[in-house]
Amino acid sequence: MKTFTKPLALSLALSAALATPAWADSAAFTVLTLEQAPTADAMPALAAQLKTLQVDAVSVRQVQRGIGQVDPLQLLADGLGYQYRFIAAGKDDGQTQHGQAVLTRLPIAAESGPDQPGLNYLRLDDGRHAVAVYTDAGAGASQLPALVSRSRLGAPAVLLGAVAGESAKAAGFDPARVALEADASYFSDGFQAASSAPFKVEGSALRATLLTLAYAADKGGEQPWMDTTLTADARAALLLKAMTEDEKFQMLHSYFGLGKDGGKLPEGAVGSAGFVPGVARLGIPSQQSADAGVGVTNPGGIRPGDFATAMPSGPSTASTWNRGVAFAGGATMGREAWQQRFNILLSGSVNLQRDPRNGRNFEYAGEDPLLAGSMVGAVIQGVQSQHVISSMKHFALNDMETRRNFHDVRIGEQAMHESDLLAFEIALEAGRPGVAMCSYNKINGTYGCENGYLMNQVLKQEWKFPGFVMSDWGGVHSGSKAALAGLDQQSAGEVFDAAVFFDEPLRLAVHGGVVPQARLNDMVARILRTMFLHGNFDNPPQHQKVDAEAGFAVAQRTVEEGSVLLRNEGSLLPLADSAKRIVIIGGHADKGVIGGGGSSMVGVTAKGTNAVPGVLPTTWPGPVIFHPSSPLESLRAARPDATIEYVDGTNAAAAAKAAAQADVAIVFATQWAAESVDLPDMQLPDNQDGLISAVAKANPKTVLVLETNGPVRTPWLAQVPAVLQAWYPGIRGGEGIAALLTGQANPSGRLPVTWVVDESQLPRPHIDGLGFKPAKPFGDVFDFDIEGANVGYKWMAAKGLTPTFAFGHGLSYTSFAYENLKVSVEGSRLVASVDIRNTGKRAGADVAQLYLKLPAGSATPIRLIGYDKVELQPGEQRRIRIEAEPKTLAHYDAQARQWKIAGGTYQVQLSRNAAEPLQTVDVQLVEQVLR
Repeated sequence: MKTFTKPLALSLALSAALATPAWADSAAFTVLTLEQAPTADAMPALAAQLKTLQVDAVSVRQVQRGIGQVDPLQLLADGLGYQYRFIAAGKDDGQTQHGQAVLTRLPIAAESGPDQPGLNYLRLDDGRHAVAVYTDAGAGASQLPALVSRSRLGAPAVLLGAVAGESAKAAGFDPARVALEADASYFSDGFQAASSAPFKVEGSALRATLLTLAYAADKGGEQPWMDTTLTADARAALLLKAMTEDEKFQMLHSYFGLGKDGGKLPEGAVGSAGFVPGVARLGIPSQQSADAGVGVTNPGGIRPGDFATAMPSGPSTASTWNRGVAFAGGATMGREAWQQRFNILLSGSVNLQRDPRNGRNFEYAGEDPLLAGSMVGAVIQGVQSQHVISSMKHFALNDMETRRNFHDVRIGEQAMHESDLLAFEIALEAGRPGVAMCSYNKINGTYGCENGYLMNQVLKQEWKFPGFVMSDWGGVHSGSKAALAGLDQQSAGEVFDAAVFFDEPLRLAVHGGVVPQARLNDMVARILRTMFLHGNFDNPPQHQKVDAEAGFAVAQRTVEEGSVLLRNEGSLLPLADSAKRIVIIGGHADKGVIGGGGSSMVGVTAKGTNAVPGVLPTTWPGPVIFHPSSPLESLRAARPDATIEYVDGTNAAAAAKAAAQADVAIVFATQWAAESVDLPDMQLPDNQDGLISAVAKANPKTVLVLETNGPVRTPWLAQVPAVLQAWYPGIRGGEGIAALLTGQANPSGRLPVTWVVDESQLPRPHIDGLGFKPAKPFGDVFDFDIEGANVGYKWMAAKGLTPTFAFGHGLSYTSFAYENLKVSVEGSRLVASVDIRNTGKRAGADVAQLYLKLPAGSATPIRLIGYDKVELQPGEQRRIRIEAEPKTLAHYDAQARQWKIAGGTYQVQLSRNAAEPLQTVDVQLVEQVLR
């Protein structure tokens, strides 16, 4: 197909216009409102005006953004160094997206998620004052009051957009404090004066207005840090001045919230992974941290009456390729944590899957940095929407569990940034986590929690992370060394580390001048500002009843969208109405669905605890748990017209006999994995391969449902016509699987990992020391330089290997066709558009995947650069827009410490999966450095 490259005239003109100095008025908040977007010719003049004016926010109404074009307002924001947000006003017309745009020069401390289309919330920080900015694009006025109620937290607020007066009043905006009512701009208390004036956009007749809102005087008082109009940093600075040294050190280490050696809980702890006492005289609340990789944990039922939603595993969420689903899952965990008195959730697991044998893959989000980073970022954003701080972990390269407290990961700096660190960087930008958790392992010879390169240089300096770094439980080996490297808080050192390094040892280091007083203050300030920002002071958790049904609904949606139909020969699925005799075999499917082991295990749910107690191991990292959600009972409820029996599968011959007498046989196969130990191989345990083969031989209509940590060997694949990968499906696993098997739900999951044939296709085919009882000891080094940044599908492409199922693979009960791929490039922005049509007879969803094939000779042959999930009715067609993440177009220059796009010809591929391009377009990328 022909080459298509956008001219660079606009971006070059904008760059030339941005060379003048600037000033700012921190005593007021300013908004420039444009009735519509300027023409391209007027953009450079507007850029120069904004550079001089230094307005805090720009609101552009009636934006019409071409679906296949880079928005000139995005380029304007890029040139100015502003943040850009487009708020869609509803469905597009197939060629143009209608809505509003907001540009801001101020840092965004928090923002709303994808759960309320047509609305947007940005919490801005001008260095002294916090401002809550709400934008309504005309589609969400009824939801505005709820959004304002849960997000404003007392900050001065501004409302932009065409919201009716009554809706604004219901959202808490006093009609007496309306500015420019005709333009629908409103503001709240926290401002003492307002003025507005027409603004002339040079070279344009465009109508514009400049609104200036003077901040009210600071409240002061005995506790000035309780002034909610101030930024989290300003409040933290005021509080820090009032703290004694003892109170500061109290913030720097948590206690094990479950008690030492099974003893009494620390006073004030509710029963959790970590607890930091508050300071009553200053109004500082305690920090209560809960493990929550896949839901809020209640270890051993230590909190009687508390339960939580056991969410599907990380790969299940990642397989949805749906940020909205990820956000909803995070919001569910955050809400349930808040209702159980927690204000910190140890969620947000970003580590990449480099090996299917990693025992903790079930907590992670696959092998690709863009997919993992964006999906986990959405989970983090969802958690924090509920005023619960989310962590981002395990920083970094904790991609295997074997001897994790000792092993050393070897990897080059460029490869590190283009793989695992890129996933963390994207998650940080998308989710803005309040906490980063450093990892157990060494990285190039230095422990994660002593790694100044990672914590100080990369995280805090280059990425400008404003939150605090906590250790993993048992990850600290020093006091001053760790503190100087960037660690801010030691976790439960009295139980898991050799010493509480961040108490007396660190005190001595500070008193001796080894650790500067300024570093001590920085550690405390980062913790306080994070607590202020996320409402720990102003909206503390309350013990409330958990809404079990709401959690169930989110969990089941995740199962239905995240389970992957790997194979469906002869359209065996969905089950035909003629299938009246069905046998379910194995996997304890009569009782429940399996979950992963370790600290993330959700053992207490609204449905009860372990449905199959006694499966080994029953001690750490067990017990092996089966969530009480029976696929057998769910399938019986979904198909009351059929006779459905169960056979436990322990005897392959008996199972084969039962299968031969059924219309359809459905085998459930399970693989348990857990934190702290890796799987010895990719084989299903307990001779389940033999069971599957025996059943498939007895009945050619055999369906296999896999509940596994990740990819497994498939020696029976040619015999089994239908395979559904359900991962660890959580508390609604039975119901979700039944809905998929019967066609009540249409599978739309796509693999977030490459399904290799076996270990021979991995970068490290054989590793000594894996499993509970390894034959040989592990050598304590994982050489990731073997694949470097070429993780998963990139490794397969580089080596010319063919997997069993490619990254991004997944089938549906309907079919989709793509036409008219077009690509627009402007500067570092790349936008693709394509027509997608549902050509089948069922409603369904497909994931349009955009890859970049790099020029010959590139170290990495192919990269995922963007994606979009689209749900369509039969016959429905829609033109969709896919924006590329700029860093996926670039390489990391380790010497210059910059992301750079190399000029040249690239191929953009619209694909069904990483190995199956459907349409391609050649593009020219211009050499440049990303800002």
